[in-house]
Amino acid sequence: MNALWKFLTSLRLTVVLLSLSIVLVFVGTIAQADEGLYQAQERYFKHWIVNGATMWGHHVPIILPGGYTLGVMLLANLIAAHIKRFKWGASKVGIHLTHLGIVILLVGQLATDMTQEESRMTFFEGQNASYVEHHRDHELVFLTDTADGRDEVVAFPQDLVKQGAELANPKLPFTVRVKELVPNGAVVAHADVMESVGTLTTAIATLEGQYSTAAALVPQAERATESPGRMVVWRAALEAIGEKETQDVVSAAKRIAAQPEREGKLREELKQRFRKEMTDRFMVPMQGAAANYAARRMAAGETVSLETLGSASTQGAGAKSTAVPMPITKDMDSRNLPFAVLEVVSNGLSQGTWLASAYLRPQEIKIGDKTVRVALRDERVYLPFSLKLLQATHKKYPGSDLPKDFRSRVLIDNASKSEHRETEISMNSPLRYGGLAFFQYQMTKDELDARPGSSVLQVVRNPSWLAPYIGCVVVTIGMVWQFMHHLVGFITKRRAS
Repeated sequence: MNALWKFLTSLRLTVVLLSLSIVLVFVGTIAQADEGLYQAQERYFKHWIVNGATMWGHHVPIILPGGYTLGVMLLANLIAAHIKRFKWGASKVGIHLTHLGIVILLVGQLATDMTQEESRMTFFEGQNASYVEHHRDHELVFLTDTADGRDEVVAFPQDLVKQGAELANPKLPFTVRVKELVPNGAVVAHADVMESVGTLTTAIATLEGQYSTAAALVPQAERATESPGRMVVWRAALEAIGEKETQDVVSAAKRIAAQPEREGKLREELKQRFRKEMTDRFMVPMQGAAANYAARRMAAGETVSLETLGSASTQGAGAKSTAVPMPITKDMDSRNLPFAVLEVVSNGLSQGTWLASAYLRPQEIKIGDKTVRVALRDERVYLPFSLKLLQATHKKYPGSDLPKDFRSRVLIDNASKSEHRETEISMNSPLRYGGLAFFQYQMTKDELDARPGSSVLQVVRNPSWLAPYIGCVVVTIGMVWQFMHHLVGFITKRRAS
């Protein structure tokens, strides 16, 4: 016991823990580039043990104490050392208060990390909102209409929705089997894909027609001089067939057009390179998921038709759509949108499969005389009160996109407390109500836009939100006390002398 007490009160332990904290902060910061901010926070700072790290794209087999371990050990070291060296007296009050404030800060930070929940509330002017959404967590829900016009909701959190899982609830007339679950993907309608295929096929055919004959080489070379992008393609094609003089593409085209053994190679090289450039333009995110999917399959040399697309499910919207798996995103400004293929089983018989995705609206499942709607959506937490957006104020500094004043005028309606009042939420003035803090996050209405605006509120539940304020106040009182005590003692000694 004495050895443990000596270990906990050791100054060497303090130095080691602080050194490990510096190492953890360095490793966790480097890992954010590969793992993303949220995953790095969870793995390194909101964990007890770090088993392996990612640094500069490489896995490093290293074991470190996590943020929770270091925080608890520093707290234990501080308290033990303070108890061991505790001495009562007016000259020590400031030190005791300062230590107490630091303890409150450490405990408050640990409590915040373990209990804080962040979510969002999105609504339009004139709309009521009685729930918040977790944008990084999802839930599989089944909705049934009730007599009072509300939805009866059966929700399964994402921890239960796993591939191969069977989901059942007494309120559902069927059992659900999760046939497939993809953490991030897009759903593209067959009609949209075929429209993109038609557009891209027409564009490629037009392009190939421009290089169908040797006589077309010189006019197309002259046209290329008007576009830097075309010039890059032409010079690369000329180099590919062994042409040394590539700066003057018009002269090179004239020479090669007169050489039957080379002009055919140049035309094929140009067709191939321009075809790739055109499909690459369809692959950018701004073109949409359907165009991106069509271009990728065509670039791989695949034939894209209704027969080759395949359906994501046998029933619902998935019967006319394709679900495309995508890499998991780690960008702070992006989020993963999962999709699931569900098999509905009633009385031991399969009723078909449905595709559930955040891209799709709730779909109907009819079993006998009962209709249930299924959806995969952001996880919702319902509140015992509602907020109604009365007015959204969105002002920017003239000539820029910098926000000048984001403000939401809301109506709080809480029947349990007979409360019905208006208040404002602005960028620097959050609303604290019902154990939640509502911060102004985003606005979508322009000052000159006459349409109803919308507001997005960042909602934080943090039971220990007062701990940092209390800790800072206690530390400040302790430091002021210590300073004033020594100042008064110094002045008294000078007067006495």
